[in-house]
Amino acid sequence: MTRYFLILLFLFLGVIGTCPAQTTDTVAASTQEPSHRYLLLTKVGTAVRYRIYTGENITFQLVGEKQMRSGAVQGFRGNSFYVQGMEVPLKTVEKVRLRNHTGGRKVANFGGSFLKTAGAVFTLVGAINFFANADDRKDGLQTMGAAITLYGAGIGLHALRKGTYTLNSKWQLKIMEMY
Repeated sequence: MTRYFLILLFLFLGVIGTCPAQTTDTVAASTQEPSHRYLLLTKVGTAVRYRIYTGENITFQLVGEKQMRSGAVQGFRGNSFYVQGMEVPLKTVEKVRLRNHTGGRKVANFGGSFLKTAGAVFTLVGAINFFANADDRKDGLQTMGAAITLYGAGIGLHALRKGTYTLNSKWQLKIMEMY
């Protein structure tokens, strides 16, 4: 009895598992328009990718220019994107600067802000101790020295929050479409 049950079970699963769907495919990939586009900065040969969507700010430098331009991405068409009503072909972009796009850069931004704020507060505390108490002038100077060091470390961390990527054989900029 068990043998017949197993044979029927395998036969049933074999028939059900190989049956094609009973409904027709209503979505044709060739006629479907992309519903979502984004700008992709990718490192060739690795999985490092940064996406820039419509509405996000982008800072870029065009070929032959020394100044970086910045603005919100308004849209994409073909192999170009629009910033402040200006069409920017991808071929003319030389460098792209991104801000706070990785975990480490977000930590650097937060740490820099925190250390700068702490440095400013403790500089004020040290100055109050220096001027208010004649006995604690040495302690006030030490507090202000440590606070200025904290403030300097915060400025150093803030410098790390932006990454500039030169477009070449290592970094590529392309427009991706999602359906």
